[in-house]
Amino acid sequence: MKKIITFSIVLLAFTAGAFAQSSATATATAVIVSPITLTRTADMSFGNIIADVDGGTVVLVPAGTRTLNGLTSPSIPGTIANASFTVTGFGGATYAITLPASHTISNGTQNMVVDTFTSTPDATGTLDGAGSQTLNVGATLNVGANQASGTYTNAAGFTVTVNYN
Repeated sequence: MKKIITFSIVLLAFTAGAFAQSSATATATAVIVSPITLTRTADMSFGNIIADVDGGTVVLVPAGTRTLNGLTSPSIPGTIANASFTVTGFGGATYAITLPASHTISNGTQNMVVDTFTSTPDATGTLDGAGSQTLNVGATLNVGANQASGTYTNAAGFTVTVNYN
């Protein structure tokens, strides 16, 4: 009988160990993502244009080429350039692009409207592994009938916005 009691006590001791507590550890991690930034690298320029009695448009694509509709280009076309920006942030992240609806430029007495903004990339961009991408912007310049000669600009500029998706 002593053997049965001793065996029962030993068996009970091993069984009690099977119901003991168990624990494990885990680590906590956080990644602080660098803020997205947009830096202008080039201003938009529609170049030299000869206005006529009917007016027209100048379409400047994000690649930096223009098409004149109802207007004439002088023999010296001037500087033609898309607006260009550098987007920087967290490598591989996607971001949304918001372009203005319109922008007014003036020679001090008369105005012209710049609208139909387009960009490359269009609507959404993806930063490369180093966290950078070039954003090019084009638009349409609306030239009025008999538009007065002069340099048209707006020192305040137009606003392009980027946000992480």
